[in-house]
Amino acid sequence: MESSNLVSAFGEPVAADVRAEAVSFDDFFVVEHEPMVRLATSLVDTRERAEEIVQDAFEKTLLAWQRLDQPGAYLRTAVVNGCRSELRRRRVIRKHTRSERPGVVAAEDAYLLDALSKLSPQRRIAITLRFYADLPEAEIARLMNVRLGTVKSLVSRGLADLRKVVAR
Repeated sequence: MESSNLVSAFGEPVAADVRAEAVSFDDFFVVEHEPMVRLATSLVDTRERAEEIVQDAFEKTLLAWQRLDQPGAYLRTAVVNGCRSELRRRRVIRKHTRSERPGVVAAEDAYLLDALSKLSPQRRIAITLRFYADLPEAEIARLMNVRLGTVKSLVSRGLADLRKVVAR
């Protein structure tokens, strides 16, 4: 790759004084790192996440370095695609979180979760599938790979254990 082909991530030729030295990936990194972090920060709002995205983009660029005619354009594309993926991930998280503030559990939910945590794993699974997922006992038996009578026993004993925990 000739140094005259080196363009910045914004498609502009690198300055003549930098172009002469910017033939190695290390020099390219020095020239392009901060502009790419600024670009990513403007897209994803947090510098920390922007730096991670830019680091990933530089890694991809390094892996393809020998075959690139315009590493700046390749890097910019990788940064923008990384930012788009981050924003898409955020949308999915927002879509699937409860309408309440994320990370905040209502007091009655916290109390129930605490009570359920005191049950054995099998009983907790059976209770959750029966009353939270509202599944019939036959379906629970199939999912847990146990007999129907075992599910009835797990639910019955799990409810008895919950009564003891709540009575305290």
